[in-house]
Amino acid sequence: MELNYRRDIDGLRAIAVLLVVLNHVRFSAFGGGYIGVDVFFVISGYLITRKTAPDLALGHFSFADFYLRRVRRLLPAFVAMAVVTSVAAACILLPRDLASYSKSLMAALLSIANVFFWRASNGYFSPTADELPLLHTWSLAVEEQYYLFWPVLLLLGYRLLGVRRCGQVAVLLALAGLALSEWAARAQPNAAYYLLHARAFELLVGSLLALYWERLPRASAGQARVLGLVALALILVPAFTLDHYSRFPGVNALWPCLGAALLIWTGENGRGPARWLLAQRPLVFIGLISYSLYLWHWPLMAFTNYMEVPKELGLQLALVAASVALGALSWRFVEQPFRGRPRHSPRLIFAGLYAAPLLVGALAVGLTLKFQGFPQRYDANTAAMVEALDSTFAKARGSCFIEEFGTMATQWSPDRCRLGAVDRPRAEVLLVGDSHAAASTGMLDVLLKDAGLRGYDMTRSGTLYLPGLDDVHITRPGNRLDPSIQLTAPVVTQAIRTGGYRYVVLGGRWPMYLEGMSEAGLSAYNVLQRPGGGATPAELLREGLDNALRIIVQSGATPVILAGIPEIGAGRDTCQVKNRLFHTANDCSVELGDVARRQEPFTLILDDLKQRYPQLLTLDPKAVTCDAQRCHSALDGTPLYQDGNHLNVRGSRLIGERLVARGDNPLQVEGATTELDAQAIRQVASD
Repeated sequence: MELNYRRDIDGLRAIAVLLVVLNHVRFSAFGGGYIGVDVFFVISGYLITRKTAPDLALGHFSFADFYLRRVRRLLPAFVAMAVVTSVAAACILLPRDLASYSKSLMAALLSIANVFFWRASNGYFSPTADELPLLHTWSLAVEEQYYLFWPVLLLLGYRLLGVRRCGQVAVLLALAGLALSEWAARAQPNAAYYLLHARAFELLVGSLLALYWERLPRASAGQARVLGLVALALILVPAFTLDHYSRFPGVNALWPCLGAALLIWTGENGRGPARWLLAQRPLVFIGLISYSLYLWHWPLMAFTNYMEVPKELGLQLALVAASVALGALSWRFVEQPFRGRPRHSPRLIFAGLYAAPLLVGALAVGLTLKFQGFPQRYDANTAAMVEALDSTFAKARGSCFIEEFGTMATQWSPDRCRLGAVDRPRAEVLLVGDSHAAASTGMLDVLLKDAGLRGYDMTRSGTLYLPGLDDVHITRPGNRLDPSIQLTAPVVTQAIRTGGYRYVVLGGRWPMYLEGMSEAGLSAYNVLQRPGGGATPAELLREGLDNALRIIVQSGATPVILAGIPEIGAGRDTCQVKNRLFHTANDCSVELGDVARRQEPFTLILDDLKQRYPQLLTLDPKAVTCDAQRCHSALDGTPLYQDGNHLNVRGSRLIGERLVARGDNPLQVEGATTELDAQAIRQVASD
């Protein structure tokens, strides 16, 4: 069914896309401009249902024609954007980021970009998310998934329930969807932002308006004037008052959705100041190009973010202007030629617009992953920096670092987890802890070789060795309490008691377990917690470490604590190589005072433990990574980190080499040793 053209709906599209663009370009006043996407969802739900519902009710609907129209409407501009963006990505992105981009490209082509970014990122508002060139395709995936399911559900509803009852069920679905969205926004905020289950109610608001359109009274002139202004307020007030810390979607997304629906309903009247505003030529034009504008604006933003170009007012305005220009060109020369009646067979259109790009994309992804992002494009010095960035501990240590939460079972292999002087007949050092401990294996390997000692590492993601805390959990995303501490402690205790080690080294991202993650929006995660309360995280950590040190000392070993890797924050791991590639001069260091404040709660605990255990030794990377004022992300041009807080293998080794050169290796070769009882550890792990 064809609908009469309405200028005000294009004007509403303009409001939506401008809010999104102004938010993405970082105009601070538009902190909630992301609600423009929700307005788009309502418009899409309304239009798609107005066009399909009558034909579905009468049995005239063709799924093949419907999806072919979607292909012709959406894919030409998308493919054009993806091709240009991919060429730019190949020139700009570092190898590991290019490999990740290629995966996101495939996800976007398969209409599952929302699922990809949900699984691959720490959240839509995380510091690194604004460098992902195809991040904006998550919303396209949500719409395409809705287009896939909604006509089928509507057809089944009409046949099984009838037209009227189908509408009533749709109302119940929308209400249930709103409740689900609010729950998900609280319990699973990252998933809620990206996935269809928490966004479906927004599209259903538009669909319900369409389903009840013929039964709704037309708005009077007075209603159009008053309700039109109310509707604008429902959209604009959240755009100015929400920010990336606001709980979303849920109820906070309901208001702009209702505003959009009200504007569509009152706009049919043709009167009122809101209708007049939305029908103005500049807004109508922006609305016409809104799809292409949305497609093109984000890659521009992402690449300038990636290159760390300062967001001054001049650049912000230039990005908006360039986005509008590219959107207009795409609309005129890419979108428009594919409108109207198709001149080719449906199979040819499908092959040209979907199958061919999908095959080419799959080939590009395969080559990019096979050649690891093509580091061959760099000169020798840059390639060495890139190689350091990509030397991750997870790849280097294999089964010694267990990434998945849960039991530390037979994944761990002592034969592959050797450090230091591996030709020594016995293991004299054991390293245990979380991913920060694993990230220190390069440093420890150098120190052990210098001391002529052999060691092992047993590490697991997000888990400390804190024996005796049988009722303590670690908070995880989704308000999940992880029992990893209880599951890990018996395995490590068995290793310590049967190993006869000279040293046992404890490592961890200590501040995180006290105050949460330093990344934006993640401060509630990975904190020590006793269900029901009764003790602070600091008290729990002190108790657990006291128990650990007692066990270590009783075993005859000397305890060593890695004092903590400075957390440099997102983006500084790649800062040095980006300065070299893009001829920028960004500061790649952080204030020592900021690092000290982050580590201070643990420093107090460590000082107390030193008083209780005089034999306790410490290893502190800050001795070589920090000077009197700042902590650095690179030494002599070599990047030290693989992300905002984990050392890379090359950087970790370099720190060890510097410590040895300074004479700061506290490990000594004296002392009796015995071989690790690996069989006993496996037995405990399997119990």
